[in-house]
Amino acid sequence: MCIQALVLAVPENVTTGPYKISFDLGMPKEVYSVTVSDPKEEESLGGDKSIKYKINIKNDTTVSAFALISLTENAPLLTPHEMEKTMRYFLSENGFTNFETSEREIDGTTGAIGAGDVSISGREMKECIASYYPFNDLAVFIVSVYPWEEGTLSLLKTIHIEKINTTI
Repeated sequence: MCIQALVLAVPENVTTGPYKISFDLGMPKEVYSVTVSDPKEEESLGGDKSIKYKINIKNDTTVSAFALISLTENAPLLTPHEMEKTMRYFLSENGFTNFETSEREIDGTTGAIGAGDVSISGREMKECIASYYPFNDLAVFIVSVYPWEEGTLSLLKTIHIEKINTTI
């Protein structure tokens, strides 16, 4: 019973803007750190405004493992098929090799996922990219170079985003 309690990882909970994000990397909290950036307002060429929220997850024991969770309010809504098609195009145009894409359930909704080999700072790595919409007006984009079975899969299976009631 005691051994089982040591193996269980504790979920991470962060708040940024009106969102509470929880996830579990499946590893002890002592091996990684989480940094939440201030919200950033952006405007497209066409005048569309959006707000971006970023959460960086950095492995404190090796420089080759990290993840980024990016939330964008007012992003154009894509279907899972359109997300996967966009993902495939992105991977092929950005130097990824041995890549594959698929639709996948993330946080209770269907999104898209892609993974492939890429060179980052002269180092060959496997990178996973996922996107989904937990709400019609919020796009979530996840990038992870944690190994699939040692961080990325657990992150994708456990991420949950809630909108906090911000009315007073």
